[in-house]
Amino acid sequence: MREWPRALDFTLARRFGLATREDRVFFSLIAVVGVVGGLLGGVTNRLIAGLQALLWGQTGELLAVAQAVPPWRAVLAPALGGVLIGLIIWWGRQAVAGEGMSSLIEAVALHGGRIPPRPVLVNALAAVATVGSGGSLGREGPMIRLGAMIASWAGGHLRLPAHRVKILVGCGAAAGLAATYNVPIGGTLFAMEVLLGNFALEIFGPIVASSVIATLIARSLSGNVPLYAAPEYTLVSGWELLPYAGLGVVGALASVAFVAGTRIGRDAFRRLRWIPRPLHPLLGLTLVGGLGLFLPQALGGGYGAIHRLISGSLEVPARLGLPAGFPFWAFLVGLALVKLVATALTTGSGGSGGFFTPSLLFGALLGGAYGIAMEALWPRVASPFGAYVAVGMAAVMAGTSHAPISAILILFELTGNYDLILPLMVAAILSSLLSRRLRPFSIYTEPLHRRGIELPWRMEEAVLAGLKAEDLARTDPDTLLPGTRYSDLVERFLSTRRQRLFVVDAGRHLLGAVSLHDIKHALENPEGLTAVVAHDLMIPAGDVIRQDERLHRATEIFARSDFERLPVVDPAGLLLGVLAKRDLLAVYAQEVLGRPALLATFVSSDEEAGASRRYVEIPPDFALRQVPVPAWLAGKTLAEAQLPKVLGARVIEMRRNGVRIDPLADTRLAPGDLLTLLGPTAALDKLDAAPPQEP
Repeated sequence: MREWPRALDFTLARRFGLATREDRVFFSLIAVVGVVGGLLGGVTNRLIAGLQALLWGQTGELLAVAQAVPPWRAVLAPALGGVLIGLIIWWGRQAVAGEGMSSLIEAVALHGGRIPPRPVLVNALAAVATVGSGGSLGREGPMIRLGAMIASWAGGHLRLPAHRVKILVGCGAAAGLAATYNVPIGGTLFAMEVLLGNFALEIFGPIVASSVIATLIARSLSGNVPLYAAPEYTLVSGWELLPYAGLGVVGALASVAFVAGTRIGRDAFRRLRWIPRPLHPLLGLTLVGGLGLFLPQALGGGYGAIHRLISGSLEVPARLGLPAGFPFWAFLVGLALVKLVATALTTGSGGSGGFFTPSLLFGALLGGAYGIAMEALWPRVASPFGAYVAVGMAAVMAGTSHAPISAILILFELTGNYDLILPLMVAAILSSLLSRRLRPFSIYTEPLHRRGIELPWRMEEAVLAGLKAEDLARTDPDTLLPGTRYSDLVERFLSTRRQRLFVVDAGRHLLGAVSLHDIKHALENPEGLTAVVAHDLMIPAGDVIRQDERLHRATEIFARSDFERLPVVDPAGLLLGVLAKRDLLAVYAQEVLGRPALLATFVSSDEEAGASRRYVEIPPDFALRQVPVPAWLAGKTLAEAQLPKVLGARVIEMRRNGVRIDPLADTRLAPGDLLTLLGPTAALDKLDAAPPQEP
């Protein structure tokens, strides 16, 4: 039995060229995560169906069940679900409110993709209780979190590096979403756009593989049909896109309201300190059941209501007692508001689940109301009612998640109608752009912001944000005491390549720094050197990095500093070490470029360094060098020099008289200018010679 892992390892190495154990483990886990994600989808769906049968007495579409059961059961079933959630909170000793996606984003951005299993398992149980009893959250939440957690656990247990664990977390999340809604493309893009913030090919391939595997398994268990019936729509004229642009604006406003509503719900229940926390779900879901008594469409995630809305079969409940001529668009707007209240009550009271599904219904209802208005105002251009419903879903999803690409492709897969792609693109992009302006935080990052966690939007920054300065600091810096004599200072500088040394007191508190330039300046008065000590030459250390500073902030400090090493101090000013720009670039290369051996940096030219060339090689046969402008380039602009064409090199930085200037196309090169070039080593070696021949 113990021989099969070795046989598998040998097969992977021989047949697929995976030379290292890390590669073989990583690519094996991609498939395993996909399989587990697909199976988890089936298991979770059956658990939810079983609980629904227990509480509601029937299985099937929740809307149909809620309309068929006696009124007392429509209130009792959610209330019993609240009791179960309260018991889970009491047993798990933790809150289970629906912020699971936020915790995944935090784990990827700040903790190397490490996800503790216990909180996820407790949240998954609470999510089953929430969705199965009729709480207004989606079933995709537990599947995404479980898939991501299992991937993280496996990657950590098998000691994969952090950047590969993060990719596996994305694989697990994509597999969970793809298995839930039969959206392999959308699941892939959602994981990359929302969770990882990266579309690199290195990440795209593994996530696609896991998503496809999970979808195949889910289809074998549940069939292969679009979740929602495709609305009838064919784009006839470009003028039809104008109403969809307006729907994008409506979607942005609606998404801001949706995020604000969920926040208000959480804040409201936090103020109920006189009620024990395990009783909050009972109160919240009982109120949701009361809403469902009159508007059963507000219960659950909203699949049944969306399906009927797209097909045009959604009816006004007779229990409302509305007059016969009551406007249908007004009913849809009112139902959207009730759905928002139900979602806020569910998540605020402690329910667990996903925001994806209820936001779709919220957008579908408003999209339907908008479509009715367009039919009345602009009948010649207005599209069919169902098309506005589908596009409204995409607009609100894009606005709440700030993920327009995912919204476009998920709605395309959910409906299976390619003719909707242009309206989806117009509305989703506009909604995302406007909602970012109105509120910079999505429904997934807003809880992190409220906890003081600021995450950068760009993937490169997010990689560095996962580390603190103290994690990368070198703890053996060269230091001086204030009383160190000048002769000893000279000896110390002769024995090191550092441009400056830090001065500390007896308790290692940072006092300042002495630079090589200060040593040279003191030579102007050689007679008094015997009495000079470090304290006399010391100047303030300038830019200092706190030990808890995130590395993406440290890069901003380096950008305004001329030094290659900056001191790292604790809150009391104790010197803990130094952070080197070289090490920052090495982390960036490993986490973003996927090149663990790349330890490249260049020393920015400063007054004391002169125009000497200093470089370290980057990938094989490439180098990063700082060189003076050769004679054959003097007088030319960068555009005329055509360095990328004739040398295969790019200008990274340009300095003139010690001052950095922008290397623009019309910048004219002058003798004495310094260029920092990245290009082939052989070409850079010949730079001082005659101009190279154009290829």
